[in-house]
Amino acid sequence: KSKELRNQSDYYGMLLVIAVSSLLLLTTVCILYPLVRKNRRDTQLLEKKIKEQAAQLVAEDTKYRTAVNTAVDGFVMIDQYGTIQQVNDACATMFGYDEDDLVDQNVSILMPSPYHEEHDDYLSRYRQTREARIIGIGREVSGRHKNGEIFPVELSVGQYELNGDLYFSGILRDISERKAAEREREKLIVALKQSNDELDDFAYIASHDLKEPLRGLYNNACFLVEDHGDVLNDDAKRRIERMQFLCKRMDGLMDSLLYFSRIGRQGMAMREVNLDRVLNSVLELIEPLLQEKDAAIIRSNTLPRVQGDATRLSEVFNNLITNAVKYNKNAYIQVEIGCLPKWRGYRNVIFVRDNGIGIPKEFHEDIFKIFKRLNEEDDATKGSGVGLTFVKKIIERHGGQIWLDSQIGKGSTFYFTLPETSGS
Repeated sequence: KSKELRNQSDYYGMLLVIAVSSLLLLTTVCILYPLVRKNRRDTQLLEKKIKEQAAQLVAEDTKYRTAVNTAVDGFVMIDQYGTIQQVNDACATMFGYDEDDLVDQNVSILMPSPYHEEHDDYLSRYRQTREARIIGIGREVSGRHKNGEIFPVELSVGQYELNGDLYFSGILRDISERKAAEREREKLIVALKQSNDELDDFAYIASHDLKEPLRGLYNNACFLVEDHGDVLNDDAKRRIERMQFLCKRMDGLMDSLLYFSRIGRQGMAMREVNLDRVLNSVLELIEPLLQEKDAAIIRSNTLPRVQGDATRLSEVFNNLITNAVKYNKNAYIQVEIGCLPKWRGYRNVIFVRDNGIGIPKEFHEDIFKIFKRLNEEDDATKGSGVGLTFVKKIIERHGGQIWLDSQIGKGSTFYFTLPETSGS
């Protein structure tokens, strides 16, 4: 009986242990289950975030590669030992390779001698000394095509570090067409200089050799009148006088041609010029004309100081004011001269305005052409048609511009710009 009681006691004890263990297990499960669920949610969120970041990285990489591969200029990236890590389509095409042919090759494959042999030494020296020759500096170099052809390249190189390793990126542009254009331009400049020299020779001949027979013709006409004037009738004398006039006119046209051929190439005495003083000198010079025509000169304001050749600028004012007075049929002739501080995007625009006959818009360009006259004038006033041509050439030699506004019967305004002084 005693043994039976012990067995019964052990049985209940075992049941108690099992019950307590079950209770502990249940308690553990109750405690861990929310944690497991939370951990699962966190894991799912983390996996989702990782996938989103991976997708973003793929998108960024795609965007980067698309930008690089669609760039017009060539792109190449090398490591610190000169091994090509990446090139874009433009670079591969520029040198005649496929992209896979260049990756993992030494970048010197793209260089002609002696750069081909010297590049590895340069990189080694740079790793030790950080002494840069072309890094951070754009320059022209030579590239070597797969077929061996050497061509000019514009190169800019940058560097960066990634995980402690040094990398270099290069932007390359084939400038063969630009170099060819520069060579062609140099040829044209040489040809233009030769043409200008020939023009100088022609102008010299026109002003000297051709003038000699012209003077002979004029003198013989004079001798004819002096020696045989008593036997010549009035019509013959009139024709001889006309011949003399045309000889003088031809002589003046030759002088104008000579001056025009040289005005674009002769040096100018550039200095700071007070335009008011220049204008004062011009007005003194043409005072007889102003009095004869009873012309009034109005000076609106002070003219600026400019960089220029005072003698040439005197010619500008002389021609513009003389034309304004000469081509004016009004009883009261008025010429206004002044400066607009700002006008149509320009600063300090000088103007000469008249109340004359005006110029039709279709002739605003023609009036600046040499020997171009718009008016039929009598022999006493007829000009050579070169004054405004000289004005335009002088203004352009100063780096300025000239243009006009005009209304028929109301007058014209000539505007021009000149380079300002440093203190303006």
